[in-house]
Amino acid sequence: MTEDYKTILNRLRNELASLGRQLDKDVRGDLLVWVLPGRLACSHRPLRHHPVFGGSGRDLPPEARKDVLDWVDRIKSYGIASIITLMHPKELKHYDALNLEGGLLGTYRDHGFELRHLPWDDPAHRSKSQLTSFSSELVRIQQEALNAFDALPKPVLLHCSASIDRSSPVAAFIATQRLQV
Repeated sequence: MTEDYKTILNRLRNELASLGRQLDKDVRGDLLVWVLPGRLACSHRPLRHHPVFGGSGRDLPPEARKDVLDWVDRIKSYGIASIITLMHPKELKHYDALNLEGGLLGTYRDHGFELRHLPWDDPAHRSKSQLTSFSSELVRIQQEALNAFDALPKPVLLHCSASIDRSSPVAAFIATQRLQV
């Protein structure tokens, strides 16, 4: 019996929250959660959960550069071939002080990942009046991410920042659409 959307969504949110708590204490643990084993995984953005550099809305200092590059290498070691990121340009600016050629997205490409950037601002940082558009945006982003997933070499890593409010519902949608494919 296959899992339904809500079951997958709740599982992902719980597993990613648990992973975040683990990474807050020790960066040597797993970096991702498999949604469709060998095909689709989710993670937090690089160093979102890190004992020294982690946190929401924090700009990374230059000394975090090595840790970000280590994170990218570790993602590569899982066999990840492609990345779909939902990070908003405001979130990508957290990496500006690292002097990464082409920023974080350029670093992904330089490390050989196929990349699709579907920028979407975090609903956790919106006012209540701005939340009404989230549902319609979710439907659009889910379809765009599904199309990207279908087109990209597997396995694909999907992430936003914390991977709870944006990545989890998008990944759960992809999983329900592609469980038998």
